[in-house]
Amino acid sequence: MPAHLINRKERRARDARRGRLGEGRYNILVRELARVIRMAFEAGDTGSLFGLEGPLRAGIRSDLCRQGWGWLTADLCARDLLDDAFRVVRAVRPTWNEGQPEWTIEAGTLIERTRCARRGCGKKLPEGHYKFCSRLCASSHQKSIEYLREASDQRALDIAVQRL
Repeated sequence: MPAHLINRKERRARDARRGRLGEGRYNILVRELARVIRMAFEAGDTGSLFGLEGPLRAGIRSDLCRQGWGWLTADLCARDLLDDAFRVVRAVRPTWNEGQPEWTIEAGTLIERTRCARRGCGKKLPEGHYKFCSRLCASSHQKSIEYLREASDQRALDIAVQRL
């Protein structure tokens, strides 16, 4: 095996034992991730700069695990790499509210609905109703949103998983 490949293998094993990447390797990975993120967005392959976040994080984590890293340490490192890459491309995360289905207004136009927006209902909207089929559905939906907003992080995750 060539010397440069032996050195690379030893360096990666050392990084895995320490649970962190060397500064030079880290910075190179951040720049490369930023380039890929920007390129995919500009090509229209993703709808936002965050469009590849899941696959990139899983791929980085997987590669680090194959190099001997523990899953949690590899996941945290992948998260940090992506956070820095998103800073490089100046990506700004939307607010929680902006990420919700209720935020359907874009450029002053509404997305027309024909069915009730409450999860589990889906009845045809009566004349003059634009989102919910009744006050009961509107109230129920609003209560579920309030419940999510007031939930602790762990509870909100539990609720989201149950809804899948």
